[in-house]
Amino acid sequence: MKNAIRILAVLAILFVGCDDNEYEAPFPFSDIGFYTSKGTLNDLQVNLDDYVSFTDLSQGAVSHSWRIDKTDVFLEGPIDRTDTILDQFIIEPRSTTSFEKTVHVQFKTSGMKKVRLYNTFNEMVVFKGNRGDVDYEMPAKKEGDLYVIDTTFLVKVYPKLVPKIKVRNGDVVVNHEATDTVYIEAGNTMEFTDLSTIGEPTGRSWNIRRALKPGEEVAENPVVNSSGDSLANIAFNKLGAFRATMNLSRSGQNIPGDSETYVMNAPIRVIPSSQPFELTGEIRELEDETIQVPYNGEFTPFGGQEEFFTVMVNGEAFEVASVAVNANDATKMDIKLAAPIYRPDVITVSYAGGSIESSDTREALPFNDEPVIMSTVNLIPAAIAGLETGADSWGTFWSNKGTVEYSTEQAATGDYSLKLQIEAGQDNAEASAKFENPIIFEEGKTYIVSYDMYVEPGAVGSDDVETGLFLLQNWNFQVRTVFEHPEGTWITITNEYVNTSTLSQFYLRILSNAEKTTDMTVYYDNFIILEKEERP
Repeated sequence: MKNAIRILAVLAILFVGCDDNEYEAPFPFSDIGFYTSKGTLNDLQVNLDDYVSFTDLSQGAVSHSWRIDKTDVFLEGPIDRTDTILDQFIIEPRSTTSFEKTVHVQFKTSGMKKVRLYNTFNEMVVFKGNRGDVDYEMPAKKEGDLYVIDTTFLVKVYPKLVPKIKVRNGDVVVNHEATDTVYIEAGNTMEFTDLSTIGEPTGRSWNIRRALKPGEEVAENPVVNSSGDSLANIAFNKLGAFRATMNLSRSGQNIPGDSETYVMNAPIRVIPSSQPFELTGEIRELEDETIQVPYNGEFTPFGGQEEFFTVMVNGEAFEVASVAVNANDATKMDIKLAAPIYRPDVITVSYAGGSIESSDTREALPFNDEPVIMSTVNLIPAAIAGLETGADSWGTFWSNKGTVEYSTEQAATGDYSLKLQIEAGQDNAEASAKFENPIIFEEGKTYIVSYDMYVEPGAVGSDDVETGLFLLQNWNFQVRTVFEHPEGTWITITNEYVNTSTLSQFYLRILSNAEKTTDMTVYYDNFIILEKEERP
């Protein structure tokens, strides 16, 4: 921010031959500059009771001053980074104006605050700065015989976080500020809602901790359940006494961080459930061939129960190698078989009833011939496969003539499907989805490609109409069908694929009949590509 002509003039004077008796001091020059300890953002951001340092780097100013809001104070430096109590640095008597080159301003109230720098010069000066990677200039304004640079720094001061919560136990809103014990049956959930707004929080974490007795030492992690959701339904599966806490936080780029913890006064006591301890949800095979059985409560660790389980694979009883409580989720049992299983297998599980109990002493009820949902590792990203983001993973192809959009009118699973609509006179309806990370198919392996399709009742001119799913860049492969499908019901289109081409984009289309009288709406969902497995 130097005046180049002035600098050259000074250098010239220094190097032109003059004896000591003829020396004349170089004429003064003017320049404007300033600095803050928070950088050059449009809005500086700090926590309540924090301070910001401001430095005036100007040269040759006729006058100079800082002005602050009456609720804020100037501090006397130097201030060490480790100093947390700043009242000892407040300059007394307090003033809203300072003529120091560097000032430290402490903000004693929250809100949008102003720090004003006012400089005057005998000549024109121009401040050259950069804000958000954009260069800008701020020339002085002439007022009478002087040139004025009047700069106001905006500082957003965040108030301290104030946690505010609501707790619901079933249909009852809990008075969490009272000290009365809240009772809940094992296996039930409590609803915790974060209602905090003061301090602009950006997140929170709920934690359920085992309540310690006076003098009791923590032998293990006391947190038995947690959640980061603003509305959290937290299950209580273990018997005993517990405390609920919420840690409220504020974080983000250029945002001053803060956190505040709220401890719920009301203790929580989990009592034995009055409900039967039974199978809940679906039995699933995991990718590592573990069969996982969910119950509506936590299991007490057990062993030697394999003889009470029968696992039928394609109608044949397979030997059960082990049954144990899942290490990460005690509401699930893990079953391992002695022989491998494959995706096309049809598997059922039965439990005849042994000595398995819940953590609250309920006996696990038996069940018979429950089907197992086999593991499927879909190679397609979830946003493209199931469309549940309701976003823009799918879009129109460049030559599309019809309508392509996300829809909640029909869905095979979840809430969303992809809707393609073609009207009379249109050539096609075309959609595409690009893969951020292309799928690489392995040589010698067969893959199953499938998707679900729903034809809306009342289709016109569907004879000779085709729909096709193309795997680009291999235009030769397509799951292509003529519309010989029932209307008003979801069907699954499936084909096998053997190729080593890289898949970088889906192309989905409906082609009109030759007369272009086609008028129909079709929904698509559940796009799947998985490696084919066959039992040897």
